[in-house]
Amino acid sequence: MTPKINLRKVSKIVLLATIAVSISWSVVASTGGYSIGEEGLLLQGSSNKASFILGEPVEMYFELNNGSKVSVKVPSGGVEVGSLKVLIAHGDELDFNEYFTSDWGRKVGHWINLEPGAKHSFSKFTILWNGLPNVSHLNEQAAKTALAGKVTTEYAFQEPGIFFVKGISFFGEDSKPIESKPVRIEIKAPEGEDLEVWNAIKGNKKIAYLMQYSAFGADRDEEKQQLTDQVEQIIAKYPQSIYSGYLKTNLEKFKANEAQRNEFYKNMKVGQKPQ
Repeated sequence: MTPKINLRKVSKIVLLATIAVSISWSVVASTGGYSIGEEGLLLQGSSNKASFILGEPVEMYFELNNGSKVSVKVPSGGVEVGSLKVLIAHGDELDFNEYFTSDWGRKVGHWINLEPGAKHSFSKFTILWNGLPNVSHLNEQAAKTALAGKVTTEYAFQEPGIFFVKGISFFGEDSKPIESKPVRIEIKAPEGEDLEVWNAIKGNKKIAYLMQYSAFGADRDEEKQQLTDQVEQIIAKYPQSIYSGYLKTNLEKFKANEAQRNEFYKNMKVGQKPQ
């Protein structure tokens, strides 16, 4: 039976292997992968486009390519099982910090055998909201330690400029680290109609969550309705905005999911036996 991947275990591996990872990065930076054979295993990343405006969702894709002559054990999943770490740097200094957001690392994965010449694609994911980590309960030194090496801004891409995104995954029986080449991302300042929408939604976690997950992350029906009304007003007032395209698509998905959820609970109530 192949071993399952657990986020806690992987996190411990990352912590214990920090020195090894640092050394590996200097080795793999020129090739984009950790060499294990004649040609090597490569972790390759890409985005759905190269340029975005501030607050626009960024879709990322990562793929393992086995260019060696041997079968290699690799993770079945990516960010959802915690076996793909995402790091972001702003500017040319390439000071990378880890980005980790809601729902990542909650599922359980397993190892699979990647045959020579084969490729394995991780599920695509969206980078947008990060949120400010809550360290109010910690003293100054503990808070500094907790935030070290992590993205600490509301949005992963908090301001216009050039960013780089890279992934780190693992392979083999000993969970050796493998790093991708950085993917260049350009973030531009919104203008015109886009700027008006941005001023209306920036810093709103619920709306960012909608664009990222097709949900508001809200529990109360009243709050969901208020947010729905707000988004619909934005779409109606600024139909040509880039943001409106994301808002409309994801709001439709949200409504469909809500209708399905309500129907499920309705059927449950109908099927209940009278007390």
